[in-house]
This record gives sequence, C-alpha cells and structure tokens, in this order.
Amino acid sequence: MEKLVFIIDDDPVYLKFMQNHFRLLGGFKTEVYATGEEALKNLSKEPFMIILDHNLQEATKNGIHYLKEIRRANNKIPVVYITGDTDPELSKKVNNIGVEGFIIKDNAFLVYLRTVLDDILSGKKKRSFLKSLFKIGS
Repeated sequence: MEKLVFIIDDDPVYLKFMQNHFRLLGGFKTEVYATGEEALKNLSKEPFMIILDHNLQEATKNGIHYLKEIRRANNKIPVVYITGDTDPELSKKVNNIGVEGFIIKDNAFLVYLRTVLDDILSGKKKRSFLKSLFKIGS
C-alpha cells in the first residue's frame, strides 16, 4: 500500500520536483496543495507525512500558521518544513512547534529530504544528526 504524502507549496516547480522524487522512490502517493487551507481540509485522509513550505502566497498566513494548525489537529504526523529563508530564528521557532526536519531550498534539497524521509520510515529520530545537518535550533 502506498504511503500518502501531502506537499504544501505554492511554487509549481518545487511541487513537480517533489512529486517526481516520490514517484521515482516508489511506494508513495502525493497530494499537492498550493494553500495550507486546502491541506487542512484533507487531514482526515491521515497522510504519512507532510512537506510544508514557509513562504506561501497568502496575505496573512505562512507555514508557521499552518504548522500550528496541523499540530493542533494531529500531533503525530511527521512534518518537514521547507523554506528559502536561512534565518536561524525561523528554524528555532518551527523546531519548537515540532517538525521532523527543517530544510533550506538549495542545491542539496533532495539529499536532505531523503535523509529525513529515511529517518521517518525507519521510525528513528536522529535529532542530533538533523540538528547539525540542517542547523535546527541552537
């Protein structure tokens, strides 16, 4: 049975990029959402994991807002937070709310995503490794 992954990102290039990545891995089904509201309405589908972008093109809500909403609705779904923002305060903030990984959208994006995915699949939480790799928290 395929594992369902929600991808919330308003950038169509990254959406296709991640969809293709999961398709090539096999064993995954993806649902893509350009807004967090759409994804929240579908949480009852109980995704295996959620990839959530920080800078959504919404006037008053960003990824942090939706991360909090996801955590209120279901605190067990692994969330991988992605962003082009390299501000260390942002990584601390989302880590405190609760994420499995914080990934900067750069040239090594898929390597980081695969590392976090492998940890989620194995049931391991290599937080110290993730902290150093992704510079999560202090």
